[in-house]
Amino acid sequence: MPDISGAIYRTILNKGFIKRHLVKEMMFWISLLLALITSIIIPPRIESIDWRVIAELLSLMIVVQALKEYKVLEKIATISLSNLRSARSIGSVIVILTAFMGAFITNDVALIALVPLTMTIAEKAKFEPMWIVIIQSQAANIGSALTPIGNPQNLFLFEKYEIGIWEFSSLMLPFVVFGVCWTLLMNLLNTKRKIVFDAPSLEICEPQKLGIFIGCFLVVMLSVFRIIDFRVGLVLTVVVTIILERRFFQKIDYFLLGTFLLFFVFIDNISRMEIIANMMKSATNGEIRTMTRSALLSQFISNVPAAILFSSFTGSYKGLLLGVNIGGSGTIIASLANLIAYRIYVKERGRNLRYIAVFTVSSAITLILSLIFGYFRLKLAGFQ
Repeated sequence: MPDISGAIYRTILNKGFIKRHLVKEMMFWISLLLALITSIIIPPRIESIDWRVIAELLSLMIVVQALKEYKVLEKIATISLSNLRSARSIGSVIVILTAFMGAFITNDVALIALVPLTMTIAEKAKFEPMWIVIIQSQAANIGSALTPIGNPQNLFLFEKYEIGIWEFSSLMLPFVVFGVCWTLLMNLLNTKRKIVFDAPSLEICEPQKLGIFIGCFLVVMLSVFRIIDFRVGLVLTVVVTIILERRFFQKIDYFLLGTFLLFFVFIDNISRMEIIANMMKSATNGEIRTMTRSALLSQFISNVPAAILFSSFTGSYKGLLLGVNIGGSGTIIASLANLIAYRIYVKERGRNLRYIAVFTVSSAITLILSLIFGYFRLKLAGFQ
């Protein structure tokens, strides 16, 4: 006879379980609830799920995990930071590194790899790293806007609207340049006081395995750019991981994949509700309106769900692409990257309301400036 009461106590009544799986993965549980409720009203359709996006996300998660596990990212960062001698100069390099890595290995992974390094350097050099971590999280969001693989919403929109890679990058490049320059300007608030520290010594682990996973990464990129079938990249990556590093499967963010699946179902359900469909079509009439409203909605439900929601009702993909990337700034829940940076910071320094306050104010300024930039960007291109 199964111990049902014991199982309940160990899960939904256990504080550790609640903290790990209910609070931390709140977006997953909200999407599950929304999918279930709407599926009662309208029968769900399996074809509503974009399996290509799910497969490409899973493939990217695996190969990027390899880059992280084998210390490639940390090695690049320590070499870049080794000769710097002030918090301001460290901040400048961290901003550029985080933005660059965010574009090619996703904003989340860039922060998971680089924020702990920032914290280690700050501890050794005895300076407060809060401001660097805050602008680092904003740099990750901005840099990741440049490429389809920089963040989940970009990959989704890239596939949904079948955008060409050059069209994608040319649309987002001015925003990224503007955003990085603004972030570097914010970095001037860091002190120029001289500091002394020894950069941690790191060696790249298992170079032969790393070389194989880099090969997998290139194949996955070819599938993202539609040069080869996405199933080739998925099968190759999964088979290589089974043979070389099965433990990587334990570190995949399955909650993010599940959130995508459930939001696909939820959005498809409500898109078949006439009242909601009419409201959303009115709200997404035109590139500028789509940009503004998707950025604002991202402040409350995060930019990934906002991208999925708006994409079902608008063909204004330029405004939507700009909007959900701009919308990563603002509130701390606007982007998962913001929460990742905060979690790493408080793990070392403890809960800090000052961090939330400073982040919210500075990120809100970034949001407003980015919306103004996006408005003129689209206006000059002839959009309404």
